[in-house]
Amino acid sequence: MRTGWQPALTTMAPSPTDEVGDAELVRRAQGHATAFGPLYLRYRDRVLRYCLYRLGDLAEAEDATSAVFINALRGITSVHDDDTSFRPWLFRIAHNEVVDRYKRRALRSETALAAAADLVDPQPSLEEAAMTVEAVSHLRTLLDGLPPRERAVLELRLADLTTAEIAAVLGMTEGSVWTAQSRGLAKVRDAMGFRIGSVRANV
Repeated sequence: MRTGWQPALTTMAPSPTDEVGDAELVRRAQGHATAFGPLYLRYRDRVLRYCLYRLGDLAEAEDATSAVFINALRGITSVHDDDTSFRPWLFRIAHNEVVDRYKRRALRSETALAAAADLVDPQPSLEEAAMTVEAVSHLRTLLDGLPPRERAVLELRLADLTTAEIAAVLGMTEGSVWTAQSRGLAKVRDAMGFRIGSVRANV
């Protein structure tokens, strides 16, 4: 069942809140629920991409993303008001949501990412869309073959989280994150036959 809050992958025009830090947006949202919107707009596409990588189905990823933000809105008062707290807190909710969905699945069969073309710029060419679907599907197949910890680290890295944020989400030390990332990248590079430049070592 859909939760009713379905984020769309669209290119948003810059808004005045783009220059406001997470801490200030969190304080506003803690004061009134209607002020949660800017945080939702800032992070919805990143959370949706993360859920899509993990779940492999766009409709389920949208449902998961909706549930993540509903839970985030409900728990916003528990977030510390600094600029380093909200993002790892939000992705911890996303991680837990995905894990819960895996547990609830009666069948663990994974679907192809036929809707992955929605993640590229609006109105791509058919060739660009096909290349994106193929590349994302290939990468996700490779990630599926990794040990759970290495896979989780790389998926969060693909969502552009830093080492410290990944450590906070997964309950690991930063050193363990680096180790898991290095091992995972080495395996993926060997399988793909070239160096992956899109997974960068954020600090």
